[in-house]
Amino acid sequence: MSGFKFGILGGDFRYKILFDMLKKDGYQVCAYCNNCVDFENKNFDELFEGSDVIIAPIPFSKDNKNVFLNDCSDIKIRNLFSKMTEKDVKILIGGVISDEVREMAARFGVRVFDFFEHEAVAVLNAIPTAEGAIQTAMDASDKTIFGSKCIVLGYGRCGKILANDLKGLGANVSVSYRNERDEAYIRAFGYRGINLYELKNYVSDFEFIFNTIPAPIIDKNIVKKIKRSCIIIDLAQAPGGVDFNFAREQNIKAFYCPGLPGRVAPISAAEVLKEAVLKISISQIPSL
Repeated sequence: MSGFKFGILGGDFRYKILFDMLKKDGYQVCAYCNNCVDFENKNFDELFEGSDVIIAPIPFSKDNKNVFLNDCSDIKIRNLFSKMTEKDVKILIGGVISDEVREMAARFGVRVFDFFEHEAVAVLNAIPTAEGAIQTAMDASDKTIFGSKCIVLGYGRCGKILANDLKGLGANVSVSYRNERDEAYIRAFGYRGINLYELKNYVSDFEFIFNTIPAPIIDKNIVKKIKRSCIIIDLAQAPGGVDFNFAREQNIKAFYCPGLPGRVAPISAAEVLKEAVLKISISQIPSL
């Protein structure tokens, strides 16, 4: 397995830790556009020399045209795939990869894998996300989570873990639902279920609102009904689900919190990514 060579493109501090973990296990690793990595490659072309897999950022792109990079100039997705084809690098692993990007990759003969299509990654990634969300809420408030009225919007992987953590801290937890199945589970776990389409009738009850739904849920009409002392934490994929400008106009504290695992628990997050990277690589390059 030490025959693998990985090229890490961009990423945050958890990618630096991933770099170190792969190196320690004897893999060849290079990096580009990640200022956290010591002695990173300064030449874009060097990233591909001898590489078997490119590990791309989370999220991979915000506009389906450029790779999402914090620390260097824009790299066009089309140019990245072209360079991978030129250097015979066939596999790219990243996060939150759109269908449009996948179609482009297929035209270049690049196989694309999304971290979050792996259930283990998605679930385990939700743990530091939930913990980071609660930490952010506690830092922003002068009240305890214990005894507070909280609502979690969305009952997916992150919503489930977040609701459980809040309940464990002694909060009075409500969870939104849109179908009978979720409503049944919400009731079974002892939460108060609120139909998402009736949110406007109940939203004034809460001191903390946690959104996980990637849609414009907390719009102006909802914001108008939220108490001014409420804290809003938005965990949804970009562009989020909150009208932040209007919330600020109403003097409501609202926080958009992308990339929490990389900020609050980078070691745990990197361990999850490493396991996924190796599983994908072994399954796709069995000869090494």
